[in-house]
Amino acid sequence: MSLIPVAAAFIRQAADDENYAQNLHDAVHENPPALHGLIDGPVDETELGWLSPSEWLWFARWRQDLGGTLDPQILSHLDLVLATASRASRFEFRGLIMRDPGANLAAAGAISRLGQYEDVGLQAAERHARNFPDSLEVARDAVQYATPAAWFTIRVLTSLDGRRARQVRGWLERIAAQRQLDPEVTGLWGLQS
Repeated sequence: MSLIPVAAAFIRQAADDENYAQNLHDAVHENPPALHGLIDGPVDETELGWLSPSEWLWFARWRQDLGGTLDPQILSHLDLVLATASRASRFEFRGLIMRDPGANLAAAGAISRLGQYEDVGLQAAERHARNFPDSLEVARDAVQYATPAAWFTIRVLTSLDGRRARQVRGWLERIAAQRQLDPEVTGLWGLQS
């Protein structure tokens, strides 16, 4: 059984107040089963209504900061509900994936092999890059994060067919020319040398 229904009130308070966040941190560290359940336990689709999108984003970062892995249910939910949220929330959502240690480790080997990976973060990054309507916004955020998972996301964007890929490629080529970037970097983006 997931601990989300039991811990939802504490998570809501912690998401709004640093003192409550510290209290939650201290409480779960005193209770190893609770810590394990919240950090590593899967989230069920039926539990998504317990927290708001901003609270789920906070909880996902908190789990991640404590060594937990990304949860596919949380990522799918956030990808869907944050599509029309604030620009800052979308940036934070992408950062959740692009800063994830597991996604970055997996991306180091997957940059040249799109579609051949099992990592939850890379699956979410690819789905988001393919489905989010503003490809340039996704590319801008990826350039800001500048991690292997971010380069993976750019590689997905530059591999798309049509106008979206051309738009992203043109923007990246302008950046590369202005900053005189090494072909090794632009190769990670999927641009020809």
